Amino acid sequence: MSQSINSEVESLFNQGLQHTQAGEYEKAIACFDQVLEIQPDSSAAWSERGWNFFLLDNEEATAAALASFDNALKIDPDNFSAWHRQGQVQLERLSDYDGSLLSFQQALNIKPDDYDVWWDRSFALYQLGHYEEALASYNKTLEIEPNSCAVWQERSIMLFEMGCYDEALASYEKLLEINPEDYMSWRERGKVLESLNRYSEAIDSYEQALKLKPDACEIWSYKGEVLEKTGDIKESLASHANALKFNEKSEIAWYEWARILIDFGRIEEAIDACNQAITVLDDKFVAWQNRSIILHELARYEEAIASYNQALEINPNDADTFYNIACCYALQNNAEQVIQNLQQAISLGDDTFITAAENDPDFDSIRQTNEFQALMQQATLN
Repeated sequence: MSQSINSEVESLFNQGLQHTQAGEYEKAIACFDQVLEIQPDSSAAWSERGWNFFLLDNEEATAAALASFDNALKIDPDNFSAWHRQGQVQLERLSDYDGSLLSFQQALNIKPDDYDVWWDRSFALYQLGHYEEALASYNKTLEIEPNSCAVWQERSIMLFEMGCYDEALASYEKLLEINPEDYMSWRERGKVLESLNRYSEAIDSYEQALKLKPDACEIWSYKGEVLEKTGDIKESLASHANALKFNEKSEIAWYEWARILIDFGRIEEAIDACNQAITVLDDKFVAWQNRSIILHELARYEEAIASYNQALEINPNDADTFYNIACCYALQNNAEQVIQNLQQAISLGDDTFITAAENDPDFDSIRQTNEFQALMQQATLN
């Protein structure tokens, strides 16, 4: 190949990299296509082309990315970047966790101590629920980069999900040693301590988080829940009130505010809060649902049914709402309406509603009726 062709290829390749860096992925692809017209056996160009298709992030581009990486690896089976990037496409675009693990292993065969590949491998194992393997993989990642906050965070979240609260706490402690200004880590540490029934320490952790981010609505809610568990009614109410103060558009904050008012016997205030939420929240369906659930839990079934029906005016195909209406009717021994609404829930939903109905104590009063038994049998056959 002549020197001029080499120079042209190098120039086009570098232009492609510059376009990638600038977020101009289609222009980058055009440059790498030009490189490949001149030098079709350039594994590096195929790999960069695939990476830009990955970054475009659509279904057609994902297929083109995989085809590009396939070409890159046919030309050079030891192309580390192509293996790693292929794994990323499989992991992030296709949720093909097993496939991604094979690609990451190939990459690690070439570069055994690459931090990014170990991290991606850890996440794939985590998503598969292979927690012990994922933990070992996260530990290896942290051997390579001990101060990676992102890895410590993922590891901590996974340990919490596993129910390994002491280990999760130690993991968050390490994370906060590295970055004591991370309010989210203080928040998550509080949740772990709450799970360990260490309420005083949990409150302290939430307060540390709030010092860093005073307007964090969800942390005020978490703090309020713990204060409620300690019996500090006044402070719990104040904390939930702050959650709403900082974000009156929070569906959860409104629900928790109503719930805690009920817990302290302030029933009418709780219902007023639900009514106010309907006027404030953008998602009216959720607002009506939350109001309905509160009334349902208060055993005000007729009002709950009317409220659920308002939710159905907004979303007439919500299976959960029909199921909840069926529960309300069951608690009133209205078998005909139970069957009608439960049938709707099952037809709009899936088999989980059959299982739920078979085991839900709300249906005990009509469980042995011919109509209920026939519906369960018919639903199971379908």
